[in-house]
Amino acid sequence: MDKERTRARTLILAGALAAVVCALAAALLVFEKPRYFLEMLYERPRIEQAMHAYFAAEMRGDLVAVYRSLAPSSIYRQSHTYEDFLVDMRSNPAKIVKYTIVDIYGLRPNHDPQSYPGVERFAQVEVDVTLQYTDEHGTTECNFCFTFLKEGGQWFKG
Repeated sequence: MDKERTRARTLILAGALAAVVCALAAALLVFEKPRYFLEMLYERPRIEQAMHAYFAAEMRGDLVAVYRSLAPSSIYRQSHTYEDFLVDMRSNPAKIVKYTIVDIYGLRPNHDPQSYPGVERFAQVEVDVTLQYTDEHGTTECNFCFTFLKEGGQWFKG
């Protein structure tokens, strides 16, 4: 009799656990916030890596890497060749000397594939940046919010 009772309890507990797991899975599929939270846990390191690569290239003056860090579908890349980019960068008196990530948020799918073909996801990256001006020899700290785009499985600065 004890074996039957133990077996019945085990089956009940297993059934309850299965119901809880199914409810959690359904919540993740149906509700956006939990799904985006989990997706952000996965994507955040990749977004940070893209952001660090962009700023590291800016700080060391590697203009080829900076240009490659820009999203291929961005308005700037669509309207400026690499040569145009070089002209813009040479005329810019500001140089990034330091940056700090404030937050990464707003991960979302592309709800407008007609306007943004090839873009899978968007995310916002808020950064405090210290700029040094070569023409005035002064510095200033600014807060910027950049849009990062995921295209072809890779994150780029928008």
